[in-house]
Amino acid sequence: MENSLTCNGPKCRKELTDRAVVTTCSHIFCLECVQQIGLASQENQRCTTCPICNAHLAKPEDVAVANLNPTEEYKTCALSGLNPNIIMECAGRAISFWAYQTTQNLHYQQHLYKTLSEKYSTLWARFERLYRDADAEINGATASQDVLQRKHDELAEAFKNNSRKLFQTQELYNKVKRKAELGQIERAASDAVDSSIPSVPQPVVNNQESNTFLSRHFRDNNERSFPLSRGMRYDAPAFSPGLSGSNLQQYERESNWLGKQPQPHGLARGDSMRPSGMNSPSFPQRPNGWAGVGLTSGLKVGQPTNHSGLDGSLRSL
Repeated sequence: MENSLTCNGPKCRKELTDRAVVTTCSHIFCLECVQQIGLASQENQRCTTCPICNAHLAKPEDVAVANLNPTEEYKTCALSGLNPNIIMECAGRAISFWAYQTTQNLHYQQHLYKTLSEKYSTLWARFERLYRDADAEINGATASQDVLQRKHDELAEAFKNNSRKLFQTQELYNKVKRKAELGQIERAASDAVDSSIPSVPQPVVNNQESNTFLSRHFRDNNERSFPLSRGMRYDAPAFSPGLSGSNLQQYERESNWLGKQPQPHGLARGDSMRPSGMNSPSFPQRPNGWAGVGLTSGLKVGQPTNHSGLDGSLRSL
């Protein structure tokens, strides 16, 4: 039905479609609620009070079973034979019952809507509060995530730099370690060579033999460097016979001193240390076969290659 009635039971509110129990106080109940309330029991056990409005229902006619879907025959004979006034009165009371039930139903729907609206408002306020709290928590979590992300990036960069430095330090350590191992190997090889090859003793030459060898070597070099075979005479204007002994002694001392001096690398004994192409200012360049020699006495000597003449002159000294 389009506008069906509902049971007036406080916990039922069932839609009535076939049969129902109506009361004179304008209430209607389903058969299940009537059985529970006791309105349809026997006369001695029947409830005489309306459960909704507490109206007294003492007469049996106060509670009646109504057929909500009457047949055509029932419609034909239900009010047949009654006075039109009675028919109109019955119809008016039936319409009033219907209007009352519709009003009660609307009131019930309004109360239900109000209750649901209040609950909805409460739930919405709670939802808004939870939403704000969740939004604030999300914002805080997002900020914390950004901070943690920055810290993660910084730590990742620091870890990368430290890893690179550690790798460089490890390489440097390996190089130093290999170098130290090579040094130990070289020292071990040197020790093995020293232990396998005995040292050769150096020959000892006394001072007299060394001086004799140096004097002979120096004289031979002078004879080769200053040939006196041109028949020239001595050129000794500043020669003094009284200084011959001292000159010879000084020459021997210098020879002894020269014998003790270490020889420079790459020069043999008696070789000249003067650079090639340079002439001493005190020994001017002479023609071939002549050479100037300055002894410690400052004497310049020039003589032919005749050794006998040189020996005689030296004897006269």
